[in-house]
Amino acid sequence: MLDDLLAIFREDGIELESKFRRASVQGKGTAQEVADFREHAVQALVRRFFPYPHRVTKGKIRDSFGGISASVDCIVCNPNHPYTVDTQEKFTLLLAEGIDAAIEVKPDLADSRELITGLSQGLSVKALRRANSPTIMQEAWIHEHFSRVPFGIFAMSCKTDPIDTLREVTDFYKSRKTPILQQADFIAVNGVGIFRNLLHPKFLYPTLAIPEETEWVLEEWGGNTLAGFVLCMQQLAHASIKMQEDVLPRYIDRVGLMVRWA
Repeated sequence: MLDDLLAIFREDGIELESKFRRASVQGKGTAQEVADFREHAVQALVRRFFPYPHRVTKGKIRDSFGGISASVDCIVCNPNHPYTVDTQEKFTLLLAEGIDAAIEVKPDLADSRELITGLSQGLSVKALRRANSPTIMQEAWIHEHFSRVPFGIFAMSCKTDPIDTLREVTDFYKSRKTPILQQADFIAVNGVGIFRNLLHPKFLYPTLAIPEETEWVLEEWGGNTLAGFVLCMQQLAHASIKMQEDVLPRYIDRVGLMVRWA
């Protein structure tokens, strides 16, 4: 069963890469059209794993403290989010308490400008606060983590050596002295792997001797990266307490996954 599932994810990854290339042809001459086609491809993928009553859209997120984020390409609305749409079924208000995840779509993170733009958009999302932390756990840092809206980046490529991209990510945050709770949760690069914010090192990698100062690692999923992306999405601090476990994590095995850090 696991092999069959991973085979499907690998085919999805190949198909998504094709859609990104096709977008360059379909929207040729208009950068915004190219971006729109690519956003729609990622949104369609996410909808398959967060089906109705979740809703997937794009836009700016607001919190009850007056904060407002930059516009984000792919936003997963929790079923508890009010149906604040206009006559064209477009969300007019996106509220932090009802957002499960915000994903920015970038074609190539080898371009440092694209990476910095995506990380900067993430800062505006992670600055938002949920009024009520959707967790029953008592630890203060967990409440602080759950009070933030999850943010990630999805890209099709990065630098030839992914560790160079990892260093750029950590350098971006170090130069701005950004607390780890206000950093992105992950960056997925199709065909490469998942760069993960190491907020919970003992929870994620209990058997690895990761240096204490390490804040980001690379999970090398390779052709199975979409499986890792979906697993990562389902492990985020969602907007409401789940009444039952997600289905797919039972079928996606992380055992033996290669993990690297800078």
